[in-house]
Amino acid sequence: MKKHTSILLASLLTGSFLACNPLKTEEVIDPNFPSVGAVTNNASKAQLDALSIGQFSLARNGWSTYILVLGTIGKELFNFNGTESRWMTELNGARPIDNSAFYNTATTGWGLPVRQANTTIAALNNTSSVTDVQKNGYRGIANTFKGLSYLYMLNAQGTNGVRLNVEDPFNPSKPASYAESLVGIAKFLDEGATQLDQAGAAFPMAVPAGFANFNTPAKFKQFNRAIALRVAIYQADWAKAATLLPQTFYSATGNLNAGPLNTYSPTPPDFGNPFLNTSSSQIVGVQQIFDAAEPGDRRLSKVSKQAAPLTYSSGIAYSTPYLTNQYRSASDPFPIIRNEELVLIAAEISAQQNNVSEATRNINIVRSAAGLTNYTGATTKDALVNAILKERLYSLFYEGHRWVDMRRYNKLNEIILPVANMKVLERLERPVQEVNWDLFNP
Repeated sequence: MKKHTSILLASLLTGSFLACNPLKTEEVIDPNFPSVGAVTNNASKAQLDALSIGQFSLARNGWSTYILVLGTIGKELFNFNGTESRWMTELNGARPIDNSAFYNTATTGWGLPVRQANTTIAALNNTSSVTDVQKNGYRGIANTFKGLSYLYMLNAQGTNGVRLNVEDPFNPSKPASYAESLVGIAKFLDEGATQLDQAGAAFPMAVPAGFANFNTPAKFKQFNRAIALRVAIYQADWAKAATLLPQTFYSATGNLNAGPLNTYSPTPPDFGNPFLNTSSSQIVGVQQIFDAAEPGDRRLSKVSKQAAPLTYSSGIAYSTPYLTNQYRSASDPFPIIRNEELVLIAAEISAQQNNVSEATRNINIVRSAAGLTNYTGATTKDALVNAILKERLYSLFYEGHRWVDMRRYNKLNEIILPVANMKVLERLERPVQEVNWDLFNP
């Protein structure tokens, strides 16, 4: 994503806010940064464009920490980090979790995209520079990313829930329960889908290259509905999920890698792909997982087996020969949601609705693409769900799903513990900013 100077406006507008729940402090105006008021009072089309494109940009900012934290807790990958042992100790339960540590960005990193969406919506409610149809295009994008950002936040927080109303950052709502949070997220996404339906044939601005196949309101709505589908399966609402599936970009015969991408560029003011292995930070696959893969599984190409195992010994001792190799260039994109996930969700819906033939058909789409033979295991609901979870482990490796999948099926105790003193956390702790906010605002 090449970011121009105008796009920086969108990020800077949110820079003075602490995630979704800042502590109440005396406001300080920075003359070098524009204020939110600059765009919430009859914003120009150029400003609205900058806010919207900035939404795409901000949606990447918490991504790397989020993916690595969820992957670590789910024991699918580890970060062999030479300067920070807490990736291996605290996130694996060997020491108490710290709610003020760097890894809490897995939660707080999604506050700015939510704030950005709220700022955009507020600006659209008080401007005459674009038509109502155009406004719905901007709103649909904002509410889609708002729902997605909240979903990531909730995945990290689990039963802690999230604050669904932060339009006034100095008067946020109390955290909702997990179930209530999912209902609220679904409402944001549904609102966005309705707005996209009313946004005409084209967006008022160009979207980033990673969304080239989702560059109209109708196509972008397929992305919106795909995220709503995730919410529905987290709710175990299989009837709703079955209704949503055909509204997404699901294709049983299409490219399994099809889907929107977070794109990067090492050329300033953008930044490069943050998932590259370096001499001080190597992202490795958990050996027990890849040793257990079926022979000939093409998904093993997501890691490179080293001649000599990679080792780590700071706080926890572990070695594995599997080094991730999905990202080798600073310009490599990262998938947000792929057709392969949708195919496996289709299988899961069918399994839950006791449609064995459709469940196995979708399982076999993925297995065939991986170079494997058709599924021949048991066809009870539980057996099919377990088979789907196994396919999701390898198909969606390093995409932030394993921990969430096992948690939603109450199977955290089935996650392999590569080292005896490791534990699987149920959730991250509520960030210290939120704890302090509630302490001083009972």
